[in-house]
Amino acid sequence: MPLKSGRLTSQESAFVGHMVRINDPTAAAQLAGYRQPSNRGGDLMRRPAVVAEVQARVTHRLRTEGYEVGVGTLIEIAGDKAAPKAPRVMAAKALVELSAGTEQDGQAKPLHEMSRSELQQAAEDAKQYLAELEAPMIEGDVVSPGSVFD
Repeated sequence: MPLKSGRLTSQESAFVGHMVRINDPTAAAQLAGYRQPSNRGGDLMRRPAVVAEVQARVTHRLRTEGYEVGVGTLIEIAGDKAAPKAPRVMAAKALVELSAGTEQDGQAKPLHEMSRSELQQAAEDAKQYLAELEAPMIEGDVVSPGSVFD
């Protein structure tokens, strides 16, 4: 039974933790100590609050542990001189795309996850960056209007 505050009970939270690791409602319910785990696991996975918590924790795990493992594996494959060239090239390409994407975007979230104000700020930043790119340059220095060369 959920708490009146809407938060999960300690047993429900234990169920969620097990679900994140094993993705089996019956086994998760059994490990969390529920009687009749085959019934309770299914019941819990029909509760929106429980499903939302499972999804949030899975997403967090993917973005932390999953990212570390993925990048570590790509680095291992790309750096293994004894490995066949095709997998090394694919791994190196994926690493370059990952690193270029984080440098170019500079955003913590994809565009479709941004709020209206965040999108407006990103658009303003992009316009400012384009204006900097279009500014006339002499040997790496920006030429300011009204300089001696006008």
